[in-house]
Amino acid sequence: MLGVIAGEAHAAESAAGGPALRQARAAWDRRALETAEPLYREALEKGGLAPNEVLEGYVRLGSIRAVLGKRDSAVAAFRAASILDADFTVPSEAGSKGAALAERAKRDTAKIGSIQLAVQAPREVQPGKSFTITATLDKGHLPIVSRIGVVAKDGTTGKEVSLDAKPDEAVEFEIDSDVTLPGASILVHVDALDGHDNRLASAEERVRVPEKDTDKGAVAGRTGSKEGGGASEKPAGGDPDVRKGGAFWSSPWPYVIGGIALVGAGTAVFFGTRPSPNVSVGQVGVREQ
Repeated sequence: MLGVIAGEAHAAESAAGGPALRQARAAWDRRALETAEPLYREALEKGGLAPNEVLEGYVRLGSIRAVLGKRDSAVAAFRAASILDADFTVPSEAGSKGAALAERAKRDTAKIGSIQLAVQAPREVQPGKSFTITATLDKGHLPIVSRIGVVAKDGTTGKEVSLDAKPDEAVEFEIDSDVTLPGASILVHVDALDGHDNRLASAEERVRVPEKDTDKGAVAGRTGSKEGGGASEKPAGGDPDVRKGGAFWSSPWPYVIGGIALVGAGTAVFFGTRPSPNVSVGQVGVREQ
């Protein structure tokens, strides 16, 4: 099985890539690997997947390709998985060759690390008042993110506000007062999305609204919890060697703009001293050898 991924993954019924993902899982379960491979690619390309589903797609693509002897494209898929979660588990179905290729991919991406997304929000806001939240994303992964999406929903009334913005290291969103009703409990959910609306990482925080205006204002902000895709509990920051001096292109593992994306985001990652168009992270349609 796929370790922690298998128990958590669930194809969203409304996701465009959901049907292909369910078919891919069925093919995987019956060991029809040559059938499962294009279905996992289709699921990623059609999009709308949750972070754990995106991770599952790349881990299983790498495993399938390893079994089928497609070494370069297996490493490419494992590199994509490692960028989402550096500690991903290799399923036993990948065999010893798959495990070795996954370790190679993890070494390749060690300087970049996993994507780091966080949200800072007040603990409490007053009834009828708007409030500001801040989404932070590590600089090293900006090129693979198409946009930052936010949904703020009151669990008691069902009222919600949806916003999005271009990705940056820190993006502020103003949450409208429509959701800050007395007694509300607002879940603020933030996603780093690729060009196909796949959620590469997510973070969330809960904001309380008291029954009465206490005139005390919002409590100081805090960093929200993270889920899926390698988003961790520590604040966004990335590898210090990559971020030092703010010179992204000086990092040892630059994103090369212009290739097919990590799940369609408009970029590709090339590694090693001999960059090749066939060895890229997350290139869903990578040419197989």
